[in-house]
Parts: sequence; structure tokens; C-alpha cells
Amino acid sequence: MRILLVIAATAAVLAVQDSRAQTNSATNSAVDLFVKPKAKTQTNVVPGPDGLIRLEAKPELVDLIPTLSVASLKQAVEFYASKLGFEMILQSGNYVAVGRDGVQIGFVFDKNAAKGYKPSFYIRMVRIEEYYKQVKATGVKLTSELKTSSSNMKEFSLSDPDGYTLIFGEYVGK
Repeated sequence: MRILLVIAATAAVLAVQDSRAQTNSATNSAVDLFVKPKAKTQTNVVPGPDGLIRLEAKPELVDLIPTLSVASLKQAVEFYASKLGFEMILQSGNYVAVGRDGVQIGFVFDKNAAKGYKPSFYIRMVRIEEYYKQVKATGVKLTSELKTSSSNMKEFSLSDPDGYTLIFGEYVGK
């Protein structure tokens, strides 16, 4: 049994040494044996000058957290908490962030917040009918009721106290 283990270990060492010797080859056996990690970040397998394989992680965008100018931080936080189920997750000076599930929104106080263009935000979700009922039960005024669009998205929308439009949508298929 001990002899078999020594033979197996020796064969493994020889295989690794042989694969290192082939690093300049397009059909590198070390690359064929390499299993990429299951991660979000895409990686490239790059053999170094010493024959060792190195991973180069690609940059990855993780979140987009819009920051909205608001006339009152307190009013914004209260609306998003009481009407939409968000929680305050950060407060720093005149900046506050709220979040729910995988969505975060930042607010910054601006005395001129009432002026200017107000963009809309599309929030994709699941179980929209349940959420629609919860939001509607809070008494918030909706700008559009729950309906299915021509693009197979079930959607409803509302405006927050500062005039930003939030559109909630769920893909419902064909």
C-alpha cells in the first residue's frame, strides 16, 4: 500500500513538472486541469514567466446607488420607511441612505431640491402583486395602478414627496 502511494505521488509530481514545461504551448495541460472558481467576477487564466498559473480578476460593477436631492431628509426617510418598507442604513452629515432587499437609495439635503428635472427610477422585483397591495394599503397616491405592459412587465408607479417617480416592475412572461 505504501509503495502505491509513493508511486501515485511521484506520478503527480512528474505530471505537474511536465505541465510547467509546456507553459508556452497553446494546449497547456495545466490549463486543461484548472477549474475556475465559481464567482461573479470573470477571470482570465494567465501563466506567468515561472510557469505558474495566475488569475487576473476583471473589474466588476456591484451596485448603483442613486443619490437624490431632497428638501427634507426626515420627510424622505419617513416616506420610504412607512410607505415602501425601506430602512435607514446610513446617516452621515447631510446624507442618508435607505435600503430594502437589494435596493439602496441615498438622499442629500438640498434647499433647491424642488427645482429642476426629476428622473424616474425603475425597480425590478419579484412578487409584485403582494408588494402592490402592501404599498396601496399605506395610502400612498399611485401615479399608475398595477397593470401588465406590452413588454410583459407587470408594473405600477408612484411619486415620492420630492417628485421622483418610482416604477416597480416584474417580468411575467408571454
